[in-house]
Amino acid sequence: MKSFIYLFLFLGYTNIAYGQLAIIKDVDGYTNVRELPNIDSKIIYKLTESEVFIFELPEENKDSNWIPVFISKNKYSLGNSKNLNSLEGFIHKSRLQPIEELPDYNGNNFFFKYKLESFNDKNKICDYKDNFLMQINGRNIYGTDGNIPKIEVKGIDIKYKSVLVEVPKVFYEDIFECSNNFKVIKNKEDFILYQWNSDGAGGYLIAWVIGDNSIKQRLVFIP
Repeated sequence: MKSFIYLFLFLGYTNIAYGQLAIIKDVDGYTNVRELPNIDSKIIYKLTESEVFIFELPEENKDSNWIPVFISKNKYSLGNSKNLNSLEGFIHKSRLQPIEELPDYNGNNFFFKYKLESFNDKNKICDYKDNFLMQINGRNIYGTDGNIPKIEVKGIDIKYKSVLVEVPKVFYEDIFECSNNFKVIKNKEDFILYQWNSDGAGGYLIAWVIGDNSIKQRLVFIP
C-alpha cells in the first residue's frame, strides 16, 4: 500500500487542480449536474450513488459553491479515443465527496487482483505509425506513449461478497503497465477501486466500481 501512496502523491500532486476522483454524497441518492454554476441553470445530468467522476478544484482563494465536474459519456471508457470523452457541468460543493478522503476498506467481502504477465505480441495485431505503437487488436491502449508495453493483463479475479464476478476481456485488453497496488473503498453496497498506472506521458488513472455481482463502471482518465 505504501508504494501506491507514493505513486499517487507523485502523479496526483502534479494534477492537484484537475484529475481528482469523487462520488456524490446526497440523501436522495442522486445529485443534479447543472450546465452553469447556479441553482437556476439547466439540469444536464443526474449523478447517482457510487458513480465515479472527475472534478476540478476552484482556483486558489476563490470562494465558489459550485464545483466543475467531468462525467464520462461512456460508462466503461471504451471506444476510439484515449482522451476522456466527458460531459462537463457543475454540482454544489456540499454534494461532493472526494474519494481520497474516504477510509480504506479492509474487510473480507471484496477481492480484486490482476493476472499480470510480460507482454507478448504473439497473435496480436499491432498497428504502428512512424515507429510509434498506436493500437493493439484495433484498440487504443493505456499505459504507453507509443512504446511497446512491458506488462499486460491476462485476466482479473474479482470476488464480490464471496461471489466470483465475470470479467469479459474487453474490460482489460486495452490497459497495460498495471500493478496490484491500489486503494479500495466501500460506498454502501458498492466497492470502488482506483489506482495510477504507468508513469510519465503514459500515466493514467483507472477506477472500477463493483456492485450487484457485476462491474458497474470502469473509468479511465489520462491527465
